[in-house]
Amino acid sequence: LFINSSAIFINRADAFSAVAQQQTVIPPGILGPPEPLRSLEVGQTLKAFRLVVVDDVDDDSDPQKLDFSIERVANSPHIFILRNFLSSSECNQIQALAEGVGMKAAETVTEGDTVSRKNCSVAWIPSSGPDGSSIVSGLVASTVNICLSDGVKSHHSAGVENMQILKYGVGGEFVHHQDGEARVLTVIYYINGVGGTWFPLADRNDGEIRKNKAGVMELVENLEPGNHGIFVKGDSGNSVQEEKSNEHTVLVNKGDAVAFYNYRDDGSAQLDWSALHCGSPTDETKWIANHWYRLNELSKF
Repeated sequence: LFINSSAIFINRADAFSAVAQQQTVIPPGILGPPEPLRSLEVGQTLKAFRLVVVDDVDDDSDPQKLDFSIERVANSPHIFILRNFLSSSECNQIQALAEGVGMKAAETVTEGDTVSRKNCSVAWIPSSGPDGSSIVSGLVASTVNICLSDGVKSHHSAGVENMQILKYGVGGEFVHHQDGEARVLTVIYYINGVGGTWFPLADRNDGEIRKNKAGVMELVENLEPGNHGIFVKGDSGNSVQEEKSNEHTVLVNKGDAVAFYNYRDDGSAQLDWSALHCGSPTDETKWIANHWYRLNELSKF
């Protein structure tokens, strides 16, 4: 599977918009993964490659082939691990970009909230445009072409937020949250190979999952990473992350990414609370970056 990185979004309306207006819901099969990802079963892997520019300073340098693989690790929500999605050079340059623009104490979507995310600093890099990086825009283009349905990426309200780059110090964490309204897809890149992303309700019986934050927070109180849901851990061999993969634990390395979908794909246009996740406390410095892919039309429902 070749991932074309030439275009980000096609900015045009199509039949999807008309159907959505008539039914006041998003048609099924739009908000989840497209083929061939959709047909993957848990544990199955798809091989792919993307063309990357090794030197972000020299735009005239020849792109090189980077092989990666896509593994499904959960069905609800749809969660995929993109192994070796970023080269080591891309990881290093993303970290350098953050340090170059300067980092500040991270907040959440609630302005002034520095409690939900602890011991963490943040930088923002444009995902496209003259002030952006070819590395960042290349990641966006590759992700769009493999992870978004035609109905999303061709819709006039589709877009991507700027890349968020985060540095967590020892003890840093981000409490349980759902990524929120209009964000169809989240991709987290593991820049230095330290993981710690936990989805406590992944692949849980849908009937047990309440459809609001208060209900799901009550449900996760007695759950543990590694024993429930899916825990994405760094394969660094330190005291916290030394366990091997099992049905509830997935190991990642530097350059891997996790992609997951935040909405139910059944035509209801409702948030999928099984996509609730957190950044567990880390006992070493953790560098990650992420992109949120949006369908602003969802704000109407």
